[in-house]
Amino acid sequence: MADAKNSSNAVSNPGATSRSFDRLIHEFMQIWQVIAALALIYLVFFILSPPFRSFDTLLSIFGQASILAVLACGTTVVLISGGLDLSVGSIFAVVGVSVGILLAEMELPVWLAVLGGLGIGAGLGALNGIVQVATGVPAFIVTLGGLTAYKGLAEILASGRDLSRFPDAFQTLGSGYVVPMTIMFAAAILTGLFLTKTRLGSRAFAIGGNEEVARLAGVPVKRSRIYYYMLGGMMAALAAIMEVSKLNFAMPARGQSYELFAIAAVVIGGTSLFGGRGGVGKTLIGMLIMQTITVGLSYMGVGTSYQRIAIGIIIIAAVYWDVWRRSAR
Repeated sequence: MADAKNSSNAVSNPGATSRSFDRLIHEFMQIWQVIAALALIYLVFFILSPPFRSFDTLLSIFGQASILAVLACGTTVVLISGGLDLSVGSIFAVVGVSVGILLAEMELPVWLAVLGGLGIGAGLGALNGIVQVATGVPAFIVTLGGLTAYKGLAEILASGRDLSRFPDAFQTLGSGYVVPMTIMFAAAILTGLFLTKTRLGSRAFAIGGNEEVARLAGVPVKRSRIYYYMLGGMMAALAAIMEVSKLNFAMPARGQSYELFAIAAVVIGGTSLFGGRGGVGKTLIGMLIMQTITVGLSYMGVGTSYQRIAIGIIIIAAVYWDVWRRSAR
């Protein structure tokens, strides 16, 4: 009966079926384009740099990408909804220092410190959303202010403290490759399910595509935006917890420019900087592209300053590509 009903719908509305099929093909081609770009970049460094060819290098790329990829999962949701969060790097720093205090000074159990860090990240992200929807100030300005304010908060919290030598159980969250990569894929899967299988997640595409139409359709735009920023802050917190665990110390300087890496990876992956379109799977590929370039340039002896120049060019190119695609459509 279900097949008969679907066939009847397809016959009665062939245009809708055709559009759905075209959209599916378009998404399929997009993700394969990003995968092809990753494969090409990897192949170039594989040919030019013999030390790059080891399996350990591949593991290193995934290991380095895992932390920023978790942060980028939250950024993906915010950008799809038409928002922008420049403060996630500073939220990263605040959470890292806070978790260090909870573990080193207050000596809380690891699980409680981790929950506390996630709660702080979610709270700071929600604060961004609340200020933005309450004042109507553009997200760029609100989160730019958050970037500076949260950075100052991290410095105040860390002042004069030795935040290092954490429990062994905590260090397992970021050490090696298996656990960080497992957390990365779990975060990506859960974020993808949120976007595709929940009403709140599906609303992000509607709000990012056309906020006014979504509002007229009865979507609670303001409340939804707060949740998206909250999720972005929580993912930044999870990434910070992973890095503090990996390094076995916390300091307020960590997280600087992480928001730019995350935004670049998201846009390279095919998520529109202007909202309404994207996916977390492509974000992971975008982050792998960023890390492959960084690691490849390091193996070729390119200095950190020149690596930053290359990343800056990539960010500009990614945004230009997004603008060009929108104009073409």
